[in-house]
Amino acid sequence: MFKRLCYLVAEGFEIAAIAAYDGEDGKNARILYRVRNSAGQVRLRSEEFEVDERESAACAQFFMDYLQSEGLS
Repeated sequence: MFKRLCYLVAEGFEIAAIAAYDGEDGKNARILYRVRNSAGQVRLRSEEFEVDERESAACAQFFMDYLQSEGLS
C-alpha cells in the first residue's frame, strides 16, 4: 500500500482518503483517490490492501505529510 500511495501522489493523483482497520483476515486497508475520465468528469477509485501495523503507520504519516504539502491540514 505504501508504494502504491507514493506512486499515486508522484503521478499527481488527488488522494481523498486512506483507511486501515484492525483485521487479521484479508484486506484491511484502502486508498480512495480521484481520477478524471475521458469526458473530464471526476470519479473516485478505491484500492484495497493487506497491511501490517508498521506499513499502516508509514502510510498514515505519508498521508499527513501529503495533506500538509497541499495546504489541506
